[in-house]
Amino acid sequence: MKYYLAYGMNTNLSGMAERCPDATSVGKAVLNDHVFKFKYHADAEFSPGNSMECAVWLITDQCERNLDSLEGYPYYYDKKIVAVELDGNTISAMVYFMNNGKVQPPDSGYLDCLIEGYFQHGLNFEQLYND
Repeated sequence: MKYYLAYGMNTNLSGMAERCPDATSVGKAVLNDHVFKFKYHADAEFSPGNSMECAVWLITDQCERNLDSLEGYPYYYDKKIVAVELDGNTISAMVYFMNNGKVQPPDSGYLDCLIEGYFQHGLNFEQLYND
């Protein structure tokens, strides 16, 4: 099992249950030096001095393969390992980030999915509207 940070549609419990039935939601964490952006889809853009909240999941290798396929890894999204604090401990977690894309708003169905996931994980809704 490994930690995965979600900030887009994978914050949504029912969506993740379909895509990764073996994943377990374990809380939320702050990803430092990144800012949330909509580039039609959600992105964690490197931005020194800024931070964003993410849902934290424990995932299996099969979950990661499912997510890689969903996220268009390594072409649409790439991924990296970052250090974040979870329940007072520093953990290493995988996070996806967009390779390209221009800032543009999402469609309403995608945004609704995120809002539900943010509510479920107690994430800060304001970051969805920071552009």
